[in-house]
Amino acid sequence: MVINSEFSKQLLLERERFENPPDHTVKATGVGIARFIIRCNNNADEVLNLAKRVLVIVNYNSELVWPSFELWTKILPDIFINHCAKELTEEEVKNQQIYWDSLTYEQKIEEAKKDKAWTLSNWLAWLEPDCREWFWWNAHKFDGEIENTHFLIEVTALDDPFSSGALKWLFRACGAIDVVCTDDL
Repeated sequence: MVINSEFSKQLLLERERFENPPDHTVKATGVGIARFIIRCNNNADEVLNLAKRVLVIVNYNSELVWPSFELWTKILPDIFINHCAKELTEEEVKNQQIYWDSLTYEQKIEEAKKDKAWTLSNWLAWLEPDCREWFWWNAHKFDGEIENTHFLIEVTALDDPFSSGALKWLFRACGAIDVVCTDDL
């Protein structure tokens, strides 16, 4: 696995931010900050802590050799893995491709909008060094009536726009009900 110096730098900065969230005056790395509101079912702390735990594991296993799928299933938390969709057989992948190829462009757009569970292998593919476009920046908990049901997370993006599907699935698989980019509000 070959990773470039920018990716290595972002990994190290992300590790630091896990432990020491940046002050609001710190200039963002990458192209800027993207914010997402995470809605939970009275378990905001659990969802946030699990998501950070998963990302820490991914971060520390993204440098030298990308782990095999079998190793990922051993090092990632079972609760996260169990929320992922089952892996497809070769026959199911083939049938899915045939179905996809039969759709019109408009149907493909509609199909892509559906909020389906991701397989672990699909999610991991978007976190590999040559595909990953975002890194943890910070999390903010709310006070009052929504303190147990909502929180805000910030990521630094390497590109604008960036693919946020894997980020959204991370929180959904950790127990979130919904994940919405603040740009979409």
